[in-house]
Amino acid sequence: MTNIHRIAADLRQLFGVDAGARRSAAAIARELGQRSARTNRVSAREAAFDLMWGYEASGLVDDSPGPRGGAGWQLSTKGAALIAQSLSPDLPGRAA
Repeated sequence: MTNIHRIAADLRQLFGVDAGARRSAAAIARELGQRSARTNRVSAREAAFDLMWGYEASGLVDDSPGPRGGAGWQLSTKGAALIAQSLSPDLPGRAA
């Protein structure tokens, strides 16, 4: 699995496939915490922010504060395009 496939799979798991889908920092931290039994709430929250800030810097997600100002992100059109590209059967290196 290439790095692009891993990123696309991660984004798809967190946000789905539609651009504009929003998740809160707490929801992403919960998702990351469920991936490992050794991850506690604090480290999951830190991991969520690290992961999302990296994706935000790449333009794959956009900052999207919640209705009360809480941290959150939404899938950008670039992120949705990456997911769609990874699902394409004619992508090089993709097993059919």
